[in-house]
Amino acid sequence: MKETNLYTVTIPPMKSGLTALMHILDRAAAHAESKKTTRRSFEDALLADRIIFDQFPLLQQIQVASDNAKGGAARLAGVDVPKYDDAEKTISDLKARLEKTVAFLDGIAPEQIEGQEERKIELSYFPGKHFKAFDYATQYLMPNFYFHVVTAYAILRKNGVALGKADYLTELALNDN
Repeated sequence: MKETNLYTVTIPPMKSGLTALMHILDRAAAHAESKKTTRRSFEDALLADRIIFDQFPLLQQIQVASDNAKGGAARLAGVDVPKYDDAEKTISDLKARLEKTVAFLDGIAPEQIEGQEERKIELSYFPGKHFKAFDYATQYLMPNFYFHVVTAYAILRKNGVALGKADYLTELALNDN
């Protein structure tokens, strides 16, 4: 049985979510290829689409999910947050970013996060305030991460990409009776 701690409730679920996004992007690429025209790439249209005018487009939803994962893991582990250029322009570029993010998460050892529930986490957009690491992980990091992952999924569904719940819930720890 796996022990529940700050590492197990953050890093493995974020790796699973990023892996699901990579799978979903494969499905999106195939869909875009089937819809392209001689005048326009459907991939460009997918990456620029959003659910509603004031939300980020698909491309940025995926960048932000990556940012949440790498930034959250780094803050919880007490290491520097890796900087990415946000230069992605294609589904392939986004998949490479997600792979790089998963590789970063793989480099975070459980010992760097376990027992750090009281670590002070400061974010620049909450000036003069901080979270304790447990509260940051449970009230902000994980809900925000899932928000961007599911919004990317929803944008693709809205555009006709054949996705179902199984594409989102990719790694279920089912046991025999």
